[in-house]
Amino acid sequence: MANARTQFDYLASYLQRRDERVRLGRIAMHHGLLFEHHPFVILYRNSVAFRVAGRALTQALALPGSTGFDPLKPDEPPPGKPGWVLVPAAHWAAWNRLAIDSMHCLQRAQDHHVSWQVPPPPPEPAPTPPPSTPKSLAERVAAIMKSGFSFGLAKSDH
Repeated sequence: MANARTQFDYLASYLQRRDERVRLGRIAMHHGLLFEHHPFVILYRNSVAFRVAGRALTQALALPGSTGFDPLKPDEPPPGKPGWVLVPAAHWAAWNRLAIDSMHCLQRAQDHHVSWQVPPPPPEPAPTPPPSTPKSLAERVAAIMKSGFSFGLAKSDH
């Protein structure tokens, strides 16, 4: 595997060819990429930070060794600035997808509100009821009948 800078340069070249709005720049004294003047990828030491939201943020933070990141205070411990995640070079294969997700998040943020916070976990699933047996089904039907459940047939003109 090449070093993080080589992988970052390759990623930058690819993204600049893909979209003319992507530019190389300096963000808080570090090499980075800007999308329409907004930073979305930063090379920091042997890792790359991405600004992502939603599922992409959750997936990036799930990568072993990934942490929250603050571009203006990179040496401070996590949680960092909302939406920024620092992904180590061990996961360089995921960098392309994360960079594209980051561009999409910035595009979406131009027209809609985007929450850069980590989404809450999904609610716990409801407990599964025990399987029905003939006896339990008969007991439930009997309870319904006792509660005054009534039905009848309506006379039809047809």
